[in-house]
Amino acid sequence: MFVEPQFSPSPEVHASARRAPAPPPALRVGMIGTGTVGSGVWRVLRRNRDLINARAGRAIEIVAVAARNTARAATALDGAPGVRLLTDPLQLAADPGVDVVLELAGGTGAARDWVQAALAHGKHVVTANKALLATHGEALAQTAARHGRVLAYEAAVAGSVPVIKALREGLAANRITALAGVLNGTSNYILTRMQAAGLGFAAALTEAQALGYAEADPAFDVDGTDAAHKLALLAANAFGMPVRLDAVHVEGIRDLQRGDVAAAAHLGYAVKLLAVAEQQECEGRMAIQLRVHPALVPARHPLALLDGATNGLLVRGDAAGSAFFSGAGAGGEPTASAVLADLIDLARLPAVSSPTPTGPGVPTLGTHRRAGDDPAVLPMAPVKTPHLLRLLPGAALCETAVLRALAREGVRVRRRTWAAPVTPGGAPELLLLTAPTPDALAAEATAHLQAYTGAQVRRLRVELCSALTDEQ
Repeated sequence: MFVEPQFSPSPEVHASARRAPAPPPALRVGMIGTGTVGSGVWRVLRRNRDLINARAGRAIEIVAVAARNTARAATALDGAPGVRLLTDPLQLAADPGVDVVLELAGGTGAARDWVQAALAHGKHVVTANKALLATHGEALAQTAARHGRVLAYEAAVAGSVPVIKALREGLAANRITALAGVLNGTSNYILTRMQAAGLGFAAALTEAQALGYAEADPAFDVDGTDAAHKLALLAANAFGMPVRLDAVHVEGIRDLQRGDVAAAAHLGYAVKLLAVAEQQECEGRMAIQLRVHPALVPARHPLALLDGATNGLLVRGDAAGSAFFSGAGAGGEPTASAVLADLIDLARLPAVSSPTPTGPGVPTLGTHRRAGDDPAVLPMAPVKTPHLLRLLPGAALCETAVLRALAREGVRVRRRTWAAPVTPGGAPELLLLTAPTPDALAAEATAHLQAYTGAQVRRLRVELCSALTDEQ
């Protein structure tokens, strides 16, 4: 019988087997800004350091911080042990000891210069700045591509909710047909309180400011600007189009009355500030609706059930069907969660610390676009939705005459009812739900109806985006 010879490894082989491979170098991070988000990143990174490093495959270290007030920054970072404190963010861009720059200060002027400089010096950039990207995203994406660097911004849209990653990666094989979301926590808190407590807009805003949900100047949130920034970024990733902030139709919630919210509830709806992007064929070519405005959503729909400052996004793809994402849309640690997720992705890149470009990878805006591929943006005038018409005062109104007047305008009414007045002692209100009607026609018919009846006519859209329902 043949017996296989046994060989004893040499001592050198034993030593080699015991020797663990050298860990990759740490990812060295320079951070601009130590406010709510910056200090949140610091806390979460320190608290979950071992877990984050294990998932990243290397250590992630904040080695330098730029802030206007370095003493205040040191306090925010618990003394900032081992961290170089700088006053000029451009120093981080040129610092050879920094691999990634975190831009967490906000703004669209100086922040653009910092990000461009960082990319040009071979740094990857992570930002939570949706205003910057909605305004200068195209140019910054081109700079990132030219230098082979990554510009990551998961935290810029919906806080902790990973919607950018879902569109660029998880749903990358899908033709996205529509998305609709509640993307501003301040407005959603105000609308929640108007519905749940019967508050007027001013009272709900005051409450939101007292609780820290709204700024002293709330215009950015309640006028729809913040949601428009986020929608422009989502649409670019969903539809392979440029960032078209200028093409977004924007209306806020400042003019909403508590009677509008009560009328919606009477009909089985909730009022939400919706951000909607949807494909629609127009004259033989595919066009995109881009709109932010208050809208009625069926009360049992997941978007209607988002309370307080929660954000949510519903996306429809041709293969995946409908996917719904929700979670904390703002706050230091929820936003830090998204910032650190981007850092972990960067730490996993094999050449992240190398001067060699990393290659195309995941495109900054989701698609490797070719010139001429950009879809058109549909103006608001032809967009069809049902409309709620709320007529005040109802006591002097002849329902039949109102319906005839709308029919002459080409507006068909699907449902009509009388509702008790919001103010005690007031007259009943006539509530009308129209069939889907082009926006321009609905606005014109509302103005004519108001002149004809002498009543105040309030108009709100009822959302019929295909992300919400199959009905077209």
